[in-house]
Amino acid sequence: MSYLLEIEGVGFSYGGRSVLHSATFRAGEGEFLALLGMNGAGKSTLLDIVSGFRRPETGSVAIAGRNQRLWTLREMSQQVSHLPQSIHSDLPFTAEQLVGMGRYPHTDRWFESDEDHRFIQQAMQRTRCWAQRHRLFGSLSGGERQRVLLAACLAQNASTLLLDEPSTFLDIEHQLHCFTLLREEARMGKLCVAVTHDLNLALTYCTRLIVLADGVVAHDIPTSQVHSDADKGWLALFSSRLSIGSTPAGTPWIWYR
Repeated sequence: MSYLLEIEGVGFSYGGRSVLHSATFRAGEGEFLALLGMNGAGKSTLLDIVSGFRRPETGSVAIAGRNQRLWTLREMSQQVSHLPQSIHSDLPFTAEQLVGMGRYPHTDRWFESDEDHRFIQQAMQRTRCWAQRHRLFGSLSGGERQRVLLAACLAQNASTLLLDEPSTFLDIEHQLHCFTLLREEARMGKLCVAVTHDLNLALTYCTRLIVLADGVVAHDIPTSQVHSDADKGWLALFSSRLSIGSTPAGTPWIWYR
């Protein structure tokens, strides 16, 4: 397999407190990874490192087979899109203008092409926010803003999508729709990596579970094997009140006690 993302021995600390010290995994096109872990496990930090917002103190990151440090900022933006955990809500742009920012890595200076406009419209229609295109971003509800930000990531048309809790603020229907869209992106050959605390969304839509604990990848499990996986310790990392079962269709499901 040719990998779109290779993370090797990545370490990072805040004020002397180690968050990551030897995180390692690889992922290729067509995969949809759930990046899991308790609060403070380093999930958001790892996405920031992969997207280039932070530099690892140790280890390396390769994007599409090339060391991350060799990519220019424009090249990186064409390869990787990043949906952060939060963004200022008072940005003075309409929803459509904000989604259009996802096209900046592809535009000729400040001019948007017909192709750019097609990507913008298609992304907003897919995330069900086209009707809000003329509204100021700050006037939208939290869920509407989240769908606009997801549309910006889709419009960017990068080969790797990094999404930090993409279903935040979304009602249940839009949570399901969000993860359905990301699964569609993976099936079209993209690599999607999503931080989530919803284990059942991860089990239903993702292809692999990457579980961070103690600064490393403690578990790397294909979702198709969670029933047969001999080490069920990954579930105990989250709570002793969890157990794994099956839906009537036979797919895995986490039960709460």
